[in-house]
Amino acid sequence: MPDPDLFRPQQTASSDDAPRGDDESADADRLREERDFWKSLFENLVQDFPEPVLVVDDDGTITHWNDPHVELSGITHEEAIGNKAIDVIGTEGVTETLAEEIARTGESVSEDKIRSNTGDDNEWHIRAAGAPLRDTDGEPIGAFEYINIVTDLEKRRREIKNVQEEITDIVHGAVDDLLETTEQNAETNDQLRRTSRAQVQNLETIRDEMESLSATVEEVAASADEVSDQSVTAAELAGESKAKTRAIGDAIDEIREAATALADHSRDLQARMEEIDTLVDVIDGIADETNLLALNANIQAAQVGSGAEGFTVVADEVKDLADKSKEEVATIETIVDEVRANTDETVERVDTTLEQVDDAIDHAEAVDEMQSEITQAIDEASAGIEQIAQATDEQAATSEEVATMLGDAVEEIEQIADEVDTLAEVNGAQAESVRAVREDVNELESSLESA
Repeated sequence: MPDPDLFRPQQTASSDDAPRGDDESADADRLREERDFWKSLFENLVQDFPEPVLVVDDDGTITHWNDPHVELSGITHEEAIGNKAIDVIGTEGVTETLAEEIARTGESVSEDKIRSNTGDDNEWHIRAAGAPLRDTDGEPIGAFEYINIVTDLEKRRREIKNVQEEITDIVHGAVDDLLETTEQNAETNDQLRRTSRAQVQNLETIRDEMESLSATVEEVAASADEVSDQSVTAAELAGESKAKTRAIGDAIDEIREAATALADHSRDLQARMEEIDTLVDVIDGIADETNLLALNANIQAAQVGSGAEGFTVVADEVKDLADKSKEEVATIETIVDEVRANTDETVERVDTTLEQVDDAIDHAEAVDEMQSEITQAIDEASAGIEQIAQATDEQAATSEEVATMLGDAVEEIEQIADEVDTLAEVNGAQAESVRAVREDVNELESSLESA
């Protein structure tokens, strides 16, 4: 180990201490010692460096090649040192090595790209870095390059990448399946929500219709009760009408009997008028004969002369009486004609009345039959209305129960719809979470690839 004082600047001897020639010799010796020290130190650094190291001069010739480099490349010291770096470790398509580039440009380089050799059993992965070696004036005179062996790291990275890819595939598959399922659930939830809402509206409509139907049924039941009461009243009125119709029939029968008797009496009167006509004709004949006898009496009295004045007077009186009788007979004939005409008219009217009475009897009998049918129909209608009233009462009760059940069903479906809405929100949040997980996976994958 060189003396540590070699690292410190040496004081220049004065003219009083030693001759100038001795001083220059001492400085030369010190400089040689320092050179040897730093050279040895540099060589030891290269040799003991745990990673492969090579050193080139400004011409690109390899001056140092440590054992790790021999192990890595399989190139011995003798094969490397003294030869151009590009000839020793050159790569196809490359005109200079990294060390040569550093020596030429005078700039430090740290490669990001990993170099790999997987073509044989000696698989290795490296990443190189280096810095220029400068003289005292700062000019590059060579380059120091070391190889960072990242084979194990690269293998682990590849293993991690493979695992990461498998995990990514699994996660992506699971996320995609979960997202697809979530989207399907979202679609199903939307359909279920729409169906639930539509069902709620339908049930609300049915409920309203059932409530309206229940009210209508109650009105029908009330109307049926009222109609039943009216039917009872109608039955009573029909019975009374039937009784009155029978009474009218009886009265019409009595009228027919009276009319028949009147017709008989009128026909008897007509016969009497015929007899009166006969009598009138007889009286008229007697009056004519009396006038003739009076005329003959006057003729005889005139022939007798004065002794027959009394007889003439009697004859004149008889003649006057015969004339008056004839006049009365004419009046009787006129009255008889009028009575006959009235009697004939009465007979005709009685016959017409009898025909009308017969028609009235027929109508009364028809009305009686119709009243019987009406009564029977009313009885049947009353029975039917009672059944309708009972059925409508039962229907009203059933409608109320159905309306109540529909109301409960509407409330339950509304709760289901609300739960579906909540489920849709949760499903949407879950979908967003799944998408966020997928983005996180993608970011993690990118981070791992970058690493």
